[in-house]
Amino acid sequence: MLSDFLQDQATLYVSGLMTPEERANFDVVIDYHEELRECVLGMADVGTSLITAVSSVSLPPPATLKSRVAAQIAARAMEFSPEGRVLCDPEGRVQWVNDAFTAMCGHSLAELRGKKPGPFLQGRETDPASIDRMRRAVHQCRPCTETLLNYHKDGDAYLVQVSIAPILDDHGELLWFVARERELKNHAASRN
Repeated sequence: MLSDFLQDQATLYVSGLMTPEERANFDVVIDYHEELRECVLGMADVGTSLITAVSSVSLPPPATLKSRVAAQIAARAMEFSPEGRVLCDPEGRVQWVNDAFTAMCGHSLAELRGKKPGPFLQGRETDPASIDRMRRAVHQCRPCTETLLNYHKDGDAYLVQVSIAPILDDHGELLWFVARERELKNHAASRN
């Protein structure tokens, strides 16, 4: 059963009342949480039905309105597919990663589940100051964005922009940390 907090967040998400940043962070939780994903899709279906019903009172809606809205929701996952996504528990241990993250770093969920991701991803040329800023932000439960040189499982370095955000409930209790990662293609030029 979904908590009241998650149901409220799903309502804000479907209604479009979240900021773009809140939406992007909540997308990670939706991808991780199957029951929440079903709730969001159900709410979106109800909303589409309401729009269709209200529109039919005055002017009939286009015949394809419901299918267009449903397609937009389904496309949400495709819109963010190149973005690596990680969901960690309050102690910073990996609970879930998406396929884009696995492709980026070479580590599977089975390898990372229950572990902190830093030791798997960071290496000799990863900037210690950036790591320290990220650790402080996580310790203080505040969002942060850093650009890091990470290492693929095969040892190849890659430059990535990492955005980490806490997901807090209505009482300010930490539920998860979400990380969204985008690989920056020109890392050789950035390192010189």
